[in-house]
Amino acid sequence: MIIEEEIGVKPQQNQLNFDFLNEKEPLLQNYEWVAKETLVVLVRAKNGLKSDFKISGKSLLDWVALATSGCQQKVIDEPSEEELLDKLRPFAEKFNFVAVFYSDTPLLKKSTFLDIMTYFSKRRMNVLRLSRGYVFRSEYLRTAKMLLSSTVEEFDKEGFTIIDNAQKASWAFKVINKRILDYHKQNGVTLFGENTIFIDADVEIEPDTIIYPNNVLKGETFIGKGVVLESGNFISNSIVCDGAILRQSFVEDSKIEKGKTVGPFEKLIKK
Repeated sequence: MIIEEEIGVKPQQNQLNFDFLNEKEPLLQNYEWVAKETLVVLVRAKNGLKSDFKISGKSLLDWVALATSGCQQKVIDEPSEEELLDKLRPFAEKFNFVAVFYSDTPLLKKSTFLDIMTYFSKRRMNVLRLSRGYVFRSEYLRTAKMLLSSTVEEFDKEGFTIIDNAQKASWAFKVINKRILDYHKQNGVTLFGENTIFIDADVEIEPDTIIYPNNVLKGETFIGKGVVLESGNFISNSIVCDGAILRQSFVEDSKIEKGKTVGPFEKLIKK
């Protein structure tokens, strides 16, 4: 059964739709036609890890939704290939294109999605079979009785790696965490000992902050300007105001005032 629901994930303003690339928003404006003409169908993959399995604070499905954000999106449970056209056909009425992506490809990037749509449109294709997913022209989808495309087009091998077990999830975490760290470095955050720093996707960090080794930042955490996180902090769903210094402390659901020094070895919960 088709589950028609709008995906509820919205990227933070300063996170470039979670692409974590060198791309800036003006580049995305060149692809307004994709947002207007494309419906993205997000498929909850049946096998392997559940679609709500989280990596860096976002579920597998969330990551794919964020890579294709800007378009209207619907979520369905994974059908068989024989059932796919029947499941998708009701979506073909209001859009020129229907793109299908699966929850087990959380490394998909927005730039790859846009490349796919450009490739498909320029070649005036009816159907494009991806290594994991499809793009359909709606005119074809309305009347097609079977999938005619057998050739698989390769786009971004890493992005379409199927993450369906614990070992692959561990690798995907490393890839995503590196993207997140690179993004924050580009925004003026200094990181020492990057292989021991872990930052969730919803964490916001202002410039001129310094983060030393063995820091974990989780949930909807905000780190202000000029903050120094010395080694050994765990911070979750908290606000750390400008100029604060934290040393080897546990902070959860709390607010650290401007310029305050916390630690070492303090535990703050709901303060």
